[in-house]
Amino acid sequence: MILLTDNDILVKLSQCDLIEEALAVFQSGLGDCYVLDSAKHSLYLNDVEKCVSKRVGCYKSYDRLCNLVQSCRVLGAAEEDLDFLDELLQIDSVDDGELLLLMHAFALYQNQQPYLFSTGDKRALVGILMSQSERAKQILTQRVECVESIILKAIKIYGFSHINTKLVRAQVHVAAEKYDKVLRMAFGMGRDECHSLACLSHYLAPIVQFIKP
Repeated sequence: MILLTDNDILVKLSQCDLIEEALAVFQSGLGDCYVLDSAKHSLYLNDVEKCVSKRVGCYKSYDRLCNLVQSCRVLGAAEEDLDFLDELLQIDSVDDGELLLLMHAFALYQNQQPYLFSTGDKRALVGILMSQSERAKQILTQRVECVESIILKAIKIYGFSHINTKLVRAQVHVAAEKYDKVLRMAFGMGRDECHSLACLSHYLAPIVQFIKP
């Protein structure tokens, strides 16, 4: 299984200290996880203060993010399909990083290789869903994990208390403006398991057809 991972999911898993739990959900090791060769640069891993202020919001998250990225494999150039590339360029919500990952996913799909697409950017997924690119929809259908789906599955594996404790801790330590708003609404003091599951499921609903069962 090849796990294609974008920067957003790397940041969010590092902030919440949920890397090991996510790997259990993926049923994969870090050796199966591939990131873009631009990840270190775009995440400012060579500048601690810049990474903390612009990306992760606390120093512990920075340490986890560095270890995570350094443990992942790096993607080379994707096989080019100019027609598919043109389809993706018509979708405004797909940024350059997502575009490159989608090109890799398309090549893996054509070669009938197993893969999983992991992203923290639901806006890109919604954009693809609303687009005219049937091929983009096809390569993502039931092959995507995002932060909400990972946490829902992690709760089934580890229990609500374990996951809630980590997310409450993250809310305390991560700068508020850098922390995921959905997770802030779903977890915290006075929020029980029913509330958390309902909140995550609600935000997952628009792109549920892409999510791995």
